[in-house]
Amino acid sequence: MGLMSVNPATVIINIVNVLLFFAVIRAFLWKPVMAVMEKRQKMIDDDLNAAKEENEKASELKAEYEKALADAKDEAGSIIEKARKTASAEHEAAVLKTQEETAKMVADAKASIEVERSKAMKDVQSEIAGLAMAAAAKVVDNNLDENANKKYLDEFLNEAGGKK
Repeated sequence: MGLMSVNPATVIINIVNVLLFFAVIRAFLWKPVMAVMEKRQKMIDDDLNAAKEENEKASELKAEYEKALADAKDEAGSIIEKARKTASAEHEAAVLKTQEETAKMVADAKASIEVERSKAMKDVQSEIAGLAMAAAAKVVDNNLDENANKKYLDEFLNEAGGKK
């Protein structure tokens, strides 16, 4: 047999050696490496799941905050609108009150003017009546009694348009 001959015992021994080597590698190296790889993969999966859950929670919180912000803006808008309406109503009430007070003052002034005019008219009528009586007394040169004077005075005023 030459250099290149195949010895069946050597082939079997080599196959047994490879199988033993494979069994040793598998027992001492492959299983621990695979266990470490599985732990590492599980840890990565757990971290990814936790990150996904945190992201979902963050999205939910963001949505809640955006809703709360929108609600706050709506509430602020309604408060501002309510304040505007209240201010407008108060302004209108103040204007109405001022108009009423002005109308009352004008009415009071008119009444006061009417009272003063009436008083002045009575004073003028009384003065005219006195002058008329004095003139009549001088013309008639006869002084009548008080009742007759009053009767003549009332007739004169009626004719002059002073009394109705």
